[in-house]
Amino acid sequence: MANGNSSNSPAPQPGLWRFGKAVLDEQMATLRVGETPIDLDRSSYDVLLALLRHAGEVVTKDELLEAGWPGRVVSENSLAKAVSRLRQALGEDGELIRVVHGYGYRLAAAVSFQAIAAEKVSAHPHEASHLHEGDPLPHRPGWRLGRRLGEGGAGVIFLARADANEHHAREERAIKFATSEAGLRSLKREISLARYFRAVKAELPGVARVIGWNLTQPPFFLELPHFADGHLGDWANAPGGLASLPQRARIALCAQLCETVAGLHEIGVIHKDLKPENLYPCIDADGGWRVVLADLGAGEAMQSPRLAELGITLSIAADQLSQRAGSLLYLAPEVIAGEIPTQRSDVFALGVLIYQIVVGDLRRSLAPGWEADVDDELLREDIALAAAANPLRREVDARALAQRLRSLDARGAQREAARREEQRAAQRERDLQRERSRRRIWIATATASALGLIGTLSMYAYAESARRTAERNAQQRQALVDFVTKGVLQQADPFAGNSGAITLRDAVDRAAKDVDSRFGDSPDVAAAIHGTLGATYEGMNDFNTAVAHYRAQLAGLRRGPSRDPAAVARASAAVCTAQIWQGDLAKIQPACDQARDDYIAAGLEPDRPEVFMALVDSRQNQSRRGLARLEPRMARIRQSGDDDLLGFADWFASILYSRLGRIADAERASAELVEVRTRQSGDGMQLAWALTEHGRHLLQLGRIDEGKARLERGRLMFVKAAGEGHPQSLAPAIHLSSHELALGHWQQARDLAEPAYRTLLKEVSWEHWTIYAALNTMAAAAELHDRDAAHRVMAEFDAMAEQGLDNDFPYLREPHWVGYAQAHLALGEYDQAERYIRKLKGLAAESGSGALLRARAACLEGRLQLARGQFEPARANALACRRDAIAATSPDSPYLAIPDRLLASLGQR
Repeated sequence: MANGNSSNSPAPQPGLWRFGKAVLDEQMATLRVGETPIDLDRSSYDVLLALLRHAGEVVTKDELLEAGWPGRVVSENSLAKAVSRLRQALGEDGELIRVVHGYGYRLAAAVSFQAIAAEKVSAHPHEASHLHEGDPLPHRPGWRLGRRLGEGGAGVIFLARADANEHHAREERAIKFATSEAGLRSLKREISLARYFRAVKAELPGVARVIGWNLTQPPFFLELPHFADGHLGDWANAPGGLASLPQRARIALCAQLCETVAGLHEIGVIHKDLKPENLYPCIDADGGWRVVLADLGAGEAMQSPRLAELGITLSIAADQLSQRAGSLLYLAPEVIAGEIPTQRSDVFALGVLIYQIVVGDLRRSLAPGWEADVDDELLREDIALAAAANPLRREVDARALAQRLRSLDARGAQREAARREEQRAAQRERDLQRERSRRRIWIATATASALGLIGTLSMYAYAESARRTAERNAQQRQALVDFVTKGVLQQADPFAGNSGAITLRDAVDRAAKDVDSRFGDSPDVAAAIHGTLGATYEGMNDFNTAVAHYRAQLAGLRRGPSRDPAAVARASAAVCTAQIWQGDLAKIQPACDQARDDYIAAGLEPDRPEVFMALVDSRQNQSRRGLARLEPRMARIRQSGDDDLLGFADWFASILYSRLGRIADAERASAELVEVRTRQSGDGMQLAWALTEHGRHLLQLGRIDEGKARLERGRLMFVKAAGEGHPQSLAPAIHLSSHELALGHWQQARDLAEPAYRTLLKEVSWEHWTIYAALNTMAAAAELHDRDAAHRVMAEFDAMAEQGLDNDFPYLREPHWVGYAQAHLALGEYDQAERYIRKLKGLAAESGSGALLRARAACLEGRLQLARGQFEPARANALACRRDAIAATSPDSPYLAIPDRLLASLGQR
């Protein structure tokens, strides 16, 4: 409306917002108060825009955090600071932003909105088109543009390099700029998918991670990893590229690509544009080649009425096909004919890519006679199956295709053995026939015919069963795709009729309500979607909702037509694990017992529920019981190839070994954990945690340089994944502070622990790492005779511990009591110290925790005896402490510095 619009409903397109003396221009992303332009940071701008879109309504803190810091985990303190900056910028109108205590904020103002016609909204192509090599990267201080990596009708990609400094030593990224409205939609599509991936699955191996983005002001862009070897097409023709790989390595590359696409399909996402230009070869941790899949927003730029409605499709209008000649090789026939792309369309593209990679020529097409280029009979069958012209004949999904490629040798051996057996059987039959008399020939013939008929009928029955299973699985997958794209992603897409104000969590919540009503007559389909929703909420740390969806999945599987016992067992295990993460001990045992029974009923070893029950044992300080569950299963889990379960088993084993003072065993388990996480996902949060755990154990064993290198690599990986100062990136510093405490470097320990403690207390309140940081801070301050600081931390810790720390988290008793005993000893508060030392000795006797706890208790008691003049008992305890510390760690362990300091003090007496 020319004169404004007073409606409070979200605006469907950008425009001008007016309230009080302020004018916000969405097209230019600017704010003006009166005649004065206001320089707002991005987060404050997005928070104000969210409040404007819901003027007069209360906007929750979660909604504002999602608007201001999309895809990031920040504290409510960040929101409070952004609101404070807004109030200051708005001057007297700042008081219109009202706080609703405990809930959110409200803009109490009369707001008008004037839309800008869609055809006038520009992605500011001039901003990106005028950029050249050597220019600073806009909105990213310390970064500079390098050469152009690619250009199209919708965008341009530059290489960008960080200025060399202590934070970004020669780091490189690919920057994808939007140069048109279609390009901007593609960026938003890719961001929407990246956020969805992050919510559903923390790690997607083989998919390029979106590092960051700028959608606040032009030029708009995405930050992506840079792959120095270029895309698959560039690398294939380069020296040392595809031609240098042996056939076995090429097939492994194809299998890994299929597994990556399967990972997308399993969370309901179709790529739709698989081709060499979207695949990037790189070296993995083992020195071999792998491919990373990128450009998941490409399809959004193509318009097609039905497919654009879903927000995930490709157009194949005649005028666009000529522009996409390179992609036509990989487009499935049904897509070229105008049908909706499906997962089977991606499988067709995989079939073509497998053929090209195997023959070493990315220019080849599956023209008649292609079979002559592939020597392996089974490989020819796999390619033909994946690239069948009729999609109904592509009776293989991406995961099964990967498994077929991985098992080529075994399948070949089986086929050859079967062929030899057939030949031997035929020869035996010929011999038999020659020896038989003529009057019995008709019996043999009839018998052979009957056997053949039975075999034929059996093969037919098996094929029919497999066909029905494949159809049922395909129906479930397609239903999942529709649910994710139409039910979830489309709601969060600002170009699908929404304003963009809805959060991804809101979209998932809304879609989740309709599952049973939409799929009530298809229990198997509803169960599959409930399972995906359970994983989504589990990824959001909403374990209550995750448990509810997992239970709904389990109920659907139990009453569904397939009644697959293995699927029931897996769903039952998901309930068990989610209950464990939820932390309700009263509900864990029944859920995990049921999972164990379901595994046994399915004829499977109950490895998964038993592995997770070992974690429960660790939390209840029952370390020996936990290891009794784990150790007999480890060899079988390793042989199963289930890296997901092996990773959890190694993680829990390293915790249990550490609690029992078996540090060398803990180091071996955490080292294997690093290998598993590297295979699973490469760089990411899971590998960062594994490196941190391994680094801690290396330090405890005295392998200082290795340990510090591991911790630093883990810290950098945390920072890369979650940002500088993110709470999880502080774990390495806390481990280093424990190391410095053992060595008696009090100030260094405090410098590491105290900033981490204060940050954690502000950002995430009391949790596992906050407790360790607090205890290290308190001990270091006490050793430095800073009584006020030590008692201040004690008071804060006591207030938290009164909520039942020792009962709820018995495994934290040991660090709690060790820290308090050390602090009281350093402050000369010997009676209080003695009380905690007695607790530690009782704990060591009660749980059989092992040599390391005995060593700590002996050293603390020896220190108390020294202070009281009891020199001989103190010496005996110091020697016992040293002996047990060596038994638990190694002769090079920094823990030996503790008894050595005590012995040195006794030597001066």
